[in-house]
Amino acid sequence: MSRSSWKIPHIILNLENSDRTINRTIIYQRMTTITPRLIGQTIYVFNGLKPIPIKVTEHHVGFKFGAFALTKKRAKIATLKKR
Repeated sequence: MSRSSWKIPHIILNLENSDRTINRTIIYQRMTTITPRLIGQTIYVFNGLKPIPIKVTEHHVGFKFGAFALTKKRAKIATLKKR
């Protein structure tokens, strides 16, 4: 299901206007939309435990930052040993 067309994307303006020489920009709002101006930057997204680095490419544009910083670990399924 896609997002309604009347809702505008959530964008942090300070992030777009910031200098690209900043080494560590941490985003705490995972619902922020990735814009074309962020291509080539490395943004750190906080997942609740630690910041996860994300190198923004043109394929990330339009997605949310939260889609690339998972908050839960994958479940490990134990293999059954033969007796």
